[in-house]
Amino acid sequence: MPPESDEAVGATLRRLVRSFSAEITPRETAKLPPLGEVLGAGTAVYLTNLARVPWERTVEAARWVADAGMRPVPHLAARYVPDRAALQRMLAPLTALGVTDLLLVAGSTDPAGEFHEVAQIIASGCLEEAGIERIGVAGHPEGHPDVADDVLDAALLTKAALAREHGLAAHVVTQFGFAAEPVVAWERRIRAAGVDLPVHVGLPGLTSPMKLLKFGLSCGVGPSLSVLRHQTGGVFKLATSPVHHPDALLLGLAEAVTADPASLIENVHFFPFGALVPTAAWAWEIREGRFAMHDRARLSVPA
Repeated sequence: MPPESDEAVGATLRRLVRSFSAEITPRETAKLPPLGEVLGAGTAVYLTNLARVPWERTVEAARWVADAGMRPVPHLAARYVPDRAALQRMLAPLTALGVTDLLLVAGSTDPAGEFHEVAQIIASGCLEEAGIERIGVAGHPEGHPDVADDVLDAALLTKAALAREHGLAAHVVTQFGFAAEPVVAWERRIRAAGVDLPVHVGLPGLTSPMKLLKFGLSCGVGPSLSVLRHQTGGVFKLATSPVHHPDALLLGLAEAVTADPASLIENVHFFPFGALVPTAAWAWEIREGRFAMHDRARLSVPA
């Protein structure tokens, strides 16, 4: 390939990381430094909605994020919401904070009431009434253990159509993985099916490979796990490596997007798993162009 190809891939890499977002849990806020010391002003900070954590903790975390000059993006799980009145009560304190973004997920539990899928939340009309302007919906490049791929694709089309109908800007946030190939193949598939939503690809943060292995198994990212084991040199090295860097995945995405300008992939979203500070520092160096590429498989950034 011509030498300028590396330059083009590097430019795409910086573009993908330019507006990166990150995810934390409401429980983490007491342990983190002020977000202004870690992230750029206006960074989207997603807040997980866990079944055993009261919604009030999510609202408190959203206030903490907003007070730091960031953009809070609370998760809202459809199956945790009993009915329309409950949904309105949940949204009201977010409205008071000026929250305009949500990530909508189905939720890994039995429905608490009338809502059992994201499409119903969008169709309710409650989001725009509460001042929500933008929504993220989940993407599953490596599939879902309980839902067939064609059903997932059809659901994405439905959510996209409903979002447009209700005046909501929508994008897809994928589960995290360790390899670019499943993500690129999935993006091409949903695009061919008619999905036109921007895609924010989930990347693991700079945490221990064993922690990522644990979460990867629970999230069902099987095809990527073999890549992680290969990259770390086998199970023993996986168990003893201190930190995983998502170099190969990020470079693979940049290479694919450079080669296919019609790609829907436009951003990356980090799942730090307790390592927000080093993850954000690493991403910031890449965003500012302070990196070197090695054989399109590894990045080096300043220590």
